[in-house]
Amino acid sequence: MLYSGWSSTVLRSGSQIHSLGFQNFTIESTNLRNPFGSDQLGLIGCLDSEGRVLLLHGSEADGETTFAPIGDSEAPPISNLALAGNDRIAVTFKQAPKARLTHIAEFASFDKFKKWHSDPSSAENYPAEHHMLPGRPKQLLANGANFILLMEEGEVYTWGDPRFRTLARPIAGADAVPADKPGIVDALGGLNIASIQCGPGVGWLASALSEDCALYLWGTPMPGEDGVIRCLSDAGPGEVALVDIISETNGEPVDVISAAVGRNHVSVVTGDGHLFVVGDNGNGQLGLSRERPFLEDWTRIPSLHGVRQVVAGPKATFALSH
Repeated sequence: MLYSGWSSTVLRSGSQIHSLGFQNFTIESTNLRNPFGSDQLGLIGCLDSEGRVLLLHGSEADGETTFAPIGDSEAPPISNLALAGNDRIAVTFKQAPKARLTHIAEFASFDKFKKWHSDPSSAENYPAEHHMLPGRPKQLLANGANFILLMEEGEVYTWGDPRFRTLARPIAGADAVPADKPGIVDALGGLNIASIQCGPGVGWLASALSEDCALYLWGTPMPGEDGVIRCLSDAGPGEVALVDIISETNGEPVDVISAAVGRNHVSVVTGDGHLFVVGDNGNGQLGLSRERPFLEDWTRIPSLHGVRQVVAGPKATFALSH
């Protein structure tokens, strides 16, 4: 799965990229990564292995759909790119093998990012924010209005809109980092986080999966919509919730090996190959009857076995099984 949006699903199979939905095309490509898109446009582009930004051009009608690089040759190669639902964009830059300082550039909109990328030396195009953090970046993601950064050493940083417990850290007090600056999530300190997940440019939920197969969740379901994810109820603004999924055979907590976060739902794969879901099911995204529009507690999907990985779109879930 390369990308899943509101009405586009993009898959990679061997050397081909297949898009289904309102974006319908097949492209030969082997080095695409880090896809990004938006509600209105679907998939916008990707990075390649060299750190170039490639934008999608053409349409099925003219038969010339392709990914074309943009930017000036002097623009620094990019290692991670994340586009939030409010159109704010953040990027990290490729580092030398022994470099231990991460530079993050943040832009007020995707159009401003493109102008900078075409002419990075112009003062008019400078980023809105420039952050520096110790270490090397591993993942950079964005949901509706926040950025989540995972470093190679396992630290997690968040910044952006502080409403709805989305930053999982305090933003007031003598030692607190302001909401618009990357601040470390102390609640995840020492846990050796292996991966992070959040809705692809949507929602207010995020999670982190540790190397010892424990899942931590923070944020909130969409404000103004019915439904509460019960495991989040006791987590405060600077806290995360440990997800406890209990085995139906021995009553013990089970390992989580894969997790995915959508606009308003979360799916996890346990070590025994089962898929558990929670949250909004208004569009059938939990794989259950729509007579159950919202699940407050984790529920196993009985029809799926041998699941290895799960991926989420805003209102969709994709499970890969043996």
